Amino acid sequence: MRKIILSLLFLAVITACGSSSGINADDLAIVKVDSEKEIVKYGMSQEDAEKILGPGKKTTTFSTYSSGISIMYRDGAVVCIFIDEESKGKYKTIQGAEVGMSKQELINLYGESGALSLSEIQLDYIYDSTNKKYLTIDEQSSNNDLKSYQVSVRFKMDGGARVISLLDRQSAMLGR
Repeated sequence: MRKIILSLLFLAVITACGSSSGINADDLAIVKVDSEKEIVKYGMSQEDAEKILGPGKKTTTFSTYSSGISIMYRDGAVVCIFIDEESKGKYKTIQGAEVGMSKQELINLYGESGALSLSEIQLDYIYDSTNKKYLTIDEQSSNNDLKSYQVSVRFKMDGGARVISLLDRQSAMLGR
């Protein structure tokens, strides 16, 4: 019995440590719902991303793809991924977040710690990878560390996620 209790306690500690590890580049990824091996992720080349997504239509800042995906590239690599309502049932984030989910469902996936909710229609997580911490509302406006990672969600008035964005701080702040 003692071994079981110690094992459960150890598992709880490991799980708790994992959930507070913040957001890293590996978390900035989407996966095709019906093919878990088809992943588009931060840092991936445009050529490799388009092997999965097909050819994109270039706009000023983004390349847009069928299935509700928009991607910003910097130096030929993925730095920002948007999934919108058209992606529902087709793509989700690597953590399992999908368009249409409620704010609470997304908080359950990404955690209460670090969640910034400036309004009912917005939820952000900004993780400073240099200092290894989530930024507060006050810190986010003064933090210029471009090695931070961000997950942002915009909601419809009915509460369902409308757009999920996965990006680095440079693309969030500078649009590139």
